[in-house]
Amino acid sequence: MLTFLRFSAFLGAMILLAFGFSASDEQADLFWLACLGGAGVLLAMAWWPRNTRTLPIFNRTLLRWATIILVCFALVTVQLVRVQIVESSRTIARVGQAPNGEVVVNPRVRLKALEMQRGRILDRDGRVLADTIQREDGTYQRTYPELATGPLIGYYSPQIYGSSNIELEFEEYLSGEDGGNPAEEWLNGILHEDTRGYDLGLTVDFELQQQAVDLLAGRPGAVVLMDAESGALLAMAGEPLYDPNQLYANEGQLNAEQAAAVQNYWALLNADENAPLVFRPTQGLYTPGSTFKMVTSTAYLDTGEGDLATVFRDEGILEVDGRVIEEANRPDPNKVDYTIEESFAYSLNVVYAQLSLQVGSQTLWDYATKFGFGEQIPFDFYTSEGTQVASSRETLNNRALLADTGFGQGEILTSPLQMAMVAAAIENGGEMPRPYVVETVLDGDGDVLERFGGDTWRRVMHAETAESMRALLQASAEYGGAQGIDIDGVTTGGKTGTAEIGDGESHAWFVGFAEANDRKLVVAVIVERGGRGAETALPIGRVMLTAGIANTTAP
Repeated sequence: MLTFLRFSAFLGAMILLAFGFSASDEQADLFWLACLGGAGVLLAMAWWPRNTRTLPIFNRTLLRWATIILVCFALVTVQLVRVQIVESSRTIARVGQAPNGEVVVNPRVRLKALEMQRGRILDRDGRVLADTIQREDGTYQRTYPELATGPLIGYYSPQIYGSSNIELEFEEYLSGEDGGNPAEEWLNGILHEDTRGYDLGLTVDFELQQQAVDLLAGRPGAVVLMDAESGALLAMAGEPLYDPNQLYANEGQLNAEQAAAVQNYWALLNADENAPLVFRPTQGLYTPGSTFKMVTSTAYLDTGEGDLATVFRDEGILEVDGRVIEEANRPDPNKVDYTIEESFAYSLNVVYAQLSLQVGSQTLWDYATKFGFGEQIPFDFYTSEGTQVASSRETLNNRALLADTGFGQGEILTSPLQMAMVAAAIENGGEMPRPYVVETVLDGDGDVLERFGGDTWRRVMHAETAESMRALLQASAEYGGAQGIDIDGVTTGGKTGTAEIGDGESHAWFVGFAEANDRKLVVAVIVERGGRGAETALPIGRVMLTAGIANTTAP
């Protein structure tokens, strides 16, 4: 019985220590101390000398004090293990504040960046997009040889501004802290050995990326070209560009004049009304205009409200609770009856206002949510959340707002990446892939250590609905607003959008797909204040799809 009690006390101490090690929140230290104290009591119970009454009092006292010292020694040992091994990363990165308000950080963190060869970032063909070169003084400096991919990769400025995008989210791989042999990485961390960071292989094709930048020609906007089946990003470009080389700053490498130049460039970027630091493909939020009709159509068809041949009446004007919607897209003012296919192809706002009212606010909200509106897209780095309406679903119970939302002019915002995913779900039989741009982690010899991507995020619609939606996009390309997207020998479809923003020229949208040679690609293009989508965004989308299909090697 006594042996069982001793074993139970020892086991309880081990369980308490395990719980303490697992704590990682802001109260971890207090929780750990409580667990450590409790484990000490249990260890004392487990090891306390028994049946010592027959021993001389000196011997008995000596045994008891020895047990107490042994327990204390064990607790100190466990505490050292936690501080030096388990919590080493958190301790190194800890930030404090001096009484005078100055922020105090561990200088070794910044000094390590000087001494470490940070991993490279490569395009899908091995072209170097971010590199680390050794200076004459033996320290290392981050460089970005290709400006077209600079904002996608992000900046790296450990002394002043930190990092962003891929440089931020894949820090552990690029710094060599994660991705290889865990035992070796752990030992290097304990011994503070110099390590070389691991390389990252992207899905991006630099030639396509450069082409996207050239097509935007300095106009604020974005281009997203994605493989519809895998979710691999072949191009993800935003304008205006900025030069991440001019933001690089590390401890001891810059004199006062150079540091001032970095700070001046940062201030210039932040003062620019075009907001170049906002990476538009993932962080830009825009009114989708008529491209949102893909969501409204899906809600209508997937719930069985009607089919492509269902007829709606469009007399050129519709009044909804005092809100007058005028039709500007009817191809024939004498024709008033249009099928769903024709309404989508010609982009009839009056019909889509009726569609949204018929499916209702709850159903429209539910399908927008299925497409990812209102939540974080599971991407490799931060994305802005597209919103269905400004506040909540109850707002859609306003019939006039619901009617506007049906054709993409309600209080609704979306990113170019999200609209590319809408098209991908349609082209991929109703399944929406998880988008990704970082595909592999590589060692210095080019061997793949880890691979990412190729996952399905969710099913948005039935496969039959996806086929119907695909037919709508093809109809728009054949005789509707997306005419001109045709590519020889390639099946194409798309939807243009002219998103009114209330002040000045509208945003120009195009979202479409191309299928050939066992490749299924989707594209989303927006040109801010670019006017009509068919005139500005569609030509860009066509060139990108043509170039993407021409490369028949799947990601």
